Amino acid sequence: MKIKDLKEVSSEDLRQELELRGYYTQNLWHTDDVMQNYDCESEDAQDLLDKVMTSEWMTEQIFTLIDENACGMFARKIKDQ
Repeated sequence: MKIKDLKEVSSEDLRQELELRGYYTQNLWHTDDVMQNYDCESEDAQDLLDKVMTSEWMTEQIFTLIDENACGMFARKIKDQ
């Protein structure tokens, strides 16, 4: 599929494709989530989402919660030293 053809694919189909490739897609953020509360352009909203979602704090929180929830569900992998 050519890149320009992706605009014709529904958001749900794109989400399903990402899930098939192993990505978690149930919590996607959109520029509208910012723009509904703030007067800004979509590019600025995208920049803000990028700043928030890639912050060190956010990454640490996600990995902490993964560890806390996986602890009783799965055996821990032994890492090479």
